[in-house]
Amino acid sequence: MRNLPRFMLAKIAFRSFFLQSSWNYRGMMNMGFLYAISPALDRLHAPGPAREAAYLRHLEYFNTNPYFASIVMGVTLALEERLSRGEITEDIIHDTKEGLMTACAAIGDGLFWDSWRPFVAAAALAFAFGNYLLTPLIFLALYNLPHLYFRFFGIFWGYREGTHIIRSLRQFQFPQIRQSLRYGTLVLLAYLVPNHVNLHTPFLLTNLPIEYFYFGEKVVQGIGALVLVSLGTVAYRARIDVLLISFLLMVCALVLYHWGILI
Repeated sequence: MRNLPRFMLAKIAFRSFFLQSSWNYRGMMNMGFLYAISPALDRLHAPGPAREAAYLRHLEYFNTNPYFASIVMGVTLALEERLSRGEITEDIIHDTKEGLMTACAAIGDGLFWDSWRPFVAAAALAFAFGNYLLTPLIFLALYNLPHLYFRFFGIFWGYREGTHIIRSLRQFQFPQIRQSLRYGTLVLLAYLVPNHVNLHTPFLLTNLPIEYFYFGEKVVQGIGALVLVSLGTVAYRARIDVLLISFLLMVCALVLYHWGILI
């Protein structure tokens, strides 16, 4: 039997936005975690030693991806509820929380920081080059859709599934999603390079009739884009991070501009 109403879980999901407001080197996100779930702890444990022990229990070290923290909160509250009924011991809560926060950190950081954010940034660049004034809002909307999904639905999901949440997380196939997003980022960069970067090609003026100059220039730009994207693909398959690849492309562009090759 579940004792926490949906309104309280939604309230905890909202309070999770302040997870890092008391970030500290000793406990990382521990104070923010306790602040978020404290209304549920007050409901599950009567005033006295049991509530004090629950507060102290969640002042332990805690660090995970902030978007996936709601899942950990949901599972933790499900276990706290079972503890209040005497079904489990405190050690199970500690061990489950520690293991789950590590798994969620690995999944969330890889998904959002390393894959989704570069992909959305590249997509926003495509809109920006099209002179869309709402590009910043498009970026924020695209980026925050999955973020808000996991933040708000994650706590309900974790609370309902409990310790079976790991089995459910596997259904998302996060490694495949990450790989698809990274390839998608390279595809968007491949689109942006030939369409929004101009090569200074004076040798075409002396070797091509003027009526073929535009066509020849586009061919050279396409070859240059193909070379850059091929190098990026090789670098990615060599397990070089997409953000580092993007940074190296930027450095390469600055060097070529300095040499007068890019205009």
